[in-house]
Amino acid sequence: MSDDHAPSSLLEELAILFADSPSPKAILDFRPSQPLVDRANELLQLSRTNHLDDETKGELNQFEFAEILMRLVKARIRKNQNKAGAPQ
Repeated sequence: MSDDHAPSSLLEELAILFADSPSPKAILDFRPSQPLVDRANELLQLSRTNHLDDETKGELNQFEFAEILMRLVKARIRKNQNKAGAPQ
């Protein structure tokens, strides 16, 4: 990532990824930064204990949306690779 500051959200990390016109391999290899993984785990724990307020619910919803989007994108890439006979 070439920005001077760390992304504050998973959607921002994805925007940075896609703005660089990544290769299919770069997309398949993408993993969120450790601070965002830690935050997602924290939100999931708050959700399990019913301690989410409206703001944190919205934040968790963003993580869920981004996760679904990336699963769909990665599945589409793998499907296209299988059609083309490309190695995975």
